[in-house]
Amino acid sequence: MLHNGLLIHDDVELASGTPGGISDQEAAAGSLLLQDHGNPVRFRNIWFKPAN
Repeated sequence: MLHNGLLIHDDVELASGTPGGISDQEAAAGSLLLQDHGNPVRFRNIWFKPAN
């Protein structure tokens, strides 16, 4: 994953779900889920490129 052009995650596997997850089940491969933790947020200029 790149953030502002910098590599911040490279093939990272999480040991368990995250506290803000919508369920305990894993999402399907290729899914991209964004969290807001109940606060107003805005996302813009998001590019999603499948990792084949």
